[in-house]
Amino acid sequence: MVMAFVAAAIAMLVAMVPPAIVLCRGELAGSVVAYEFIASVLVMVLALLAQGFKRPAEFEFPVLMAVLLYGSSLVFVRVLERWL
Repeated sequence: MVMAFVAAAIAMLVAMVPPAIVLCRGELAGSVVAYEFIASVLVMVLALLAQGFKRPAEFEFPVLMAVLLYGSSLVFVRVLERWL
């Protein structure tokens, strides 16, 4: 059962390659969507790894990251606007 959680986390990490390319090379709207997608998937990956390695104390970071995701996206958009 442990390997299933870790395998799912690895598969989700591999699936983040195309959005990472869009984040680096896309336009503003595409970059924002890619950033939101990557951040959301990263929260799920961290939760899967915490469950896979049976470390319940490690669930704090993905929960905190999910809460701070909204504010970080606003900062990301603000920084991108200044570059344009």
